[in-house]
Amino acid sequence: MKRILFAILFWPIFAHAQFSSECFRTYQDGETLRTEINQTFTCDTIISIRDIKAGIYSFSISGQLIFENDDDCYIRILLKDKYDYEYLVYENYPLLAGCSNMSFQDVALETMYMDQIDPIAIRMEIRKASFTLSNYCYTYNSFLRNKVDPNFQKKQCQQIISVLNNNLITRNATWRAGYTSVSDLTYEEKKNIFGGKVPMLYGLEHYVGGIFVEPTNKGNHIKKANSVGNTFVDQWDWRNRHGKNWMSPVKYHLNCGACWAFASVSTVEAYANIYYNRIINFDLSEEEIISCIRPNGCTGGTEDEALSYIKDNGIVNENCFSYIDYATNCSEKCDFPDEQLFIEDYDSIPYCYGEDSVKKHLFKCPLAIAVAAWTHSMVLVGYHVIHAGDKIYTGNTPGFDYIIIDSVLHDDLIGKTAWIMKNSWQLWGEDGYISVLVDMDTTKVWRVRAPTGSISSTSYSDSDIVCSDADGDGLYFWGLGPKPAHCPSWAPDTPDGDDSDINYGSLDNYGNLEALPAGITIDTSVVYTTNTTTSYRFGIVNGGILTISGTTTLTGDAKIRVCEGGVLVVDGGILQNADIDMVPGSQLIVRNNGKVNMATGKQFEAPKGAVVIVESGEIN
Repeated sequence: MKRILFAILFWPIFAHAQFSSECFRTYQDGETLRTEINQTFTCDTIISIRDIKAGIYSFSISGQLIFENDDDCYIRILLKDKYDYEYLVYENYPLLAGCSNMSFQDVALETMYMDQIDPIAIRMEIRKASFTLSNYCYTYNSFLRNKVDPNFQKKQCQQIISVLNNNLITRNATWRAGYTSVSDLTYEEKKNIFGGKVPMLYGLEHYVGGIFVEPTNKGNHIKKANSVGNTFVDQWDWRNRHGKNWMSPVKYHLNCGACWAFASVSTVEAYANIYYNRIINFDLSEEEIISCIRPNGCTGGTEDEALSYIKDNGIVNENCFSYIDYATNCSEKCDFPDEQLFIEDYDSIPYCYGEDSVKKHLFKCPLAIAVAAWTHSMVLVGYHVIHAGDKIYTGNTPGFDYIIIDSVLHDDLIGKTAWIMKNSWQLWGEDGYISVLVDMDTTKVWRVRAPTGSISSTSYSDSDIVCSDADGDGLYFWGLGPKPAHCPSWAPDTPDGDDSDINYGSLDNYGNLEALPAGITIDTSVVYTTNTTTSYRFGIVNGGILTISGTTTLTGDAKIRVCEGGVLVVDGGILQNADIDMVPGSQLIVRNNGKVNMATGKQFEAPKGAVVIVESGEIN
């Protein structure tokens, strides 16, 4: 049973607290005024300030703090001025504190120096903690600006990152902190990017890599993957499917709470790439979403609104309605866009169906997801199940490159699913991505949405869908939906589950690939000069040339498939026990008395459109 651990707090505890550095201590002189409070608070509270006149330059607090024996505790102290502008005075949580109780004296964050503000209240946000506000200090002294380091906010940020990493290492945590584009944003700037209310981030703003474990999701209620009856593949990532990255570049929604628009648009951009089976990377207009759906889309919205709008009205390209970091009049959109794209529909994946349902939808395309803990939307692009021995890369911070998942130290994580999400913050995370442990089976996730059906585009039609056999295994991939009519007649109706690996075929409902006999894809010039016996299947694809000048004997499952744009050359050598498939657009050249001896029971056939040139030699 959780309880608050009360302790007798002495000043020496402060020496070990994370805010002990001088960069958090306000300058004290004879003109500093101090107001005694000596009250204890355990829930959100607002205190009106009646003793402070207009025009203060600094504000700090002293007090004692006790956290419950849990990770999802926090305290945030804000100073509010007469314009409802809020300044962060103090913020703490167990991972940053490194202990359950502490004292601090004259500590300030953003309020270390301010330019003559008129404060009206102190606002406290408290979760599972007891906070005693001993007193607060302030000064009207304008000479303070000469006493305060102008780089105090950056130094504070660096100190917090250093303490976080020390505590993360001590706790054997699976992520690391560093300087990001969000690290030193002011509280008001964070309010803007979160649509008006800043969630407790527990260090997320400093995330540079690894598996982030959101404290409210750390418990054992998160089920382990591949439990009885489940046979899901252990990992999936749309940044590397069929040998390609299907995700459009990461963008930054800046000082506007437009994450819902960016997540939805990014999902549609990726869906279009997959639909056409080509990396188009449409740059679609988030500005249209935030300006044409709501009076002010910077204060938030939903993926349903965005996807429904794209379904009914389409979405133009970025050049037609460029992002300007705030909502404007929808009439600012250009009249003749270079691109306008429609989706046929979208699906809602209820969180109550759990992670199994999410995974099955994820195998079709990336998903727009709203994480309740952060009141924030991102794009779900993949996942990986955590195993002992996994090497988890944690960013480029010196000394923090990676950690190894340990069967003892990380026992509470092993077997659970880490979800890979694309954020709309540049210069943050792993190139804008995060791997996070979040519970898909509870209300920790608000919404999961996916585009469905066909796409209507100004620039492309269904005839532009690429139907390819890029690995030469005889299976074709064509993106989403049923096989297009313009696919080759010999292409099977079941799509290739991995068109970059000749060793794998179709994909089942659980993300697993059918294993095929061992093969080699030839996509450059390869020459076999010595006598060779092989059981490999060869797929000679566009741009590939396989030249045989020695004796090559095929055995077992071995065969040679010459795809569109591929060339097989028997140059003075012998292809023995041959099994050859040719398709229109392929070539076979025999020269310098080369010989192709077909295997028993195999006939050599060259379909219409294939080119066979026998300059000198024979096929029999």
